[in-house]
This record gives sequence, C-alpha cells and structure tokens, in this order.
Amino acid sequence: MPSYLQIKNQILKLQNRAEILRVRERTEVIAKIKEAIVAYELTSKDLGWSITSSGKRARRSIKRTKSIEAATVTKRSSQPPKLAAAKSKSRKEGRKAAGIDKRSVVAPKYRDSATGTTWTGRGKQPKWLAAAIKSGKKLEDFKI
Repeated sequence: MPSYLQIKNQILKLQNRAEILRVRERTEVIAKIKEAIVAYELTSKDLGWSITSSGKRARRSIKRTKSIEAATVTKRSSQPPKLAAAKSKSRKEGRKAAGIDKRSVVAPKYRDSATGTTWTGRGKQPKWLAAAIKSGKKLEDFKI
C-alpha cells in the first residue's frame, strides 16, 4: 500500500502533466479558431463581442448573446443580436443589456483608516465621514 507522501507526489506529477496537456491543447484550439476566423471572415461583431479593455465585459456579452440567440431565432440583420434585442426595451435598459454603459469608474479619494471603507468624493457624503467631520476631524485627514 502506498504511503501518503508517495500519493502526494503522484498527484503533483499528474497535475504537472495535466497542465502541460492543457497548454498544448489550448494552443491547438486557438490555432483552429484563428483558422476558422480567417476562413469565414468573422469579426468580433459577428461573434457578439464588444470591444472593451476588460475581458470581463466581453465574457458577459458572450453569455448574454448566447441566451438571446437561443431565445429568438430570427434572420440575420446587420446588427448584433444583443443590440436588436435591446431595442425592445427602454433606452436605459437597452444600453445596460447591450453592455454600453458610458458611466466611468472613479477611484476613491477618501478612506476611513479604521474600517477601510472608501468614498470617491461624488454624491452624498457617507455616514462615517459625516460623523467624523462632526466630531472635529477635517476632510483632508481622510484623503488617500
């Protein structure tokens, strides 16, 4: 019967082999996908991907596009499916569903050193900051 350490070493060896195989297969799949993209002249629009700097938004876009395509079978239009489906909603909801949200992310400017909570400086002051200012502290004390 093998010992714990022997089994642990076997696990490590198998994990290493699995990672090598994953990388090899991944590169093969990427090559096949690239060939298909060139052969069929596919664009990111055809695939329902939005051009973003964050992969997270693109992945959400892919999932949303798949669900829309599964729900409605229509003839192909010049617009991606996500935009065609968004037209039926209100303008604001349509932008959200299509991943076209023009609001920018703002870095926090103030931090509570005790709890680590932050505030961007936009909108109403949070309660922790208002209470601290009432107690005599200055806003500059919380600047990051």
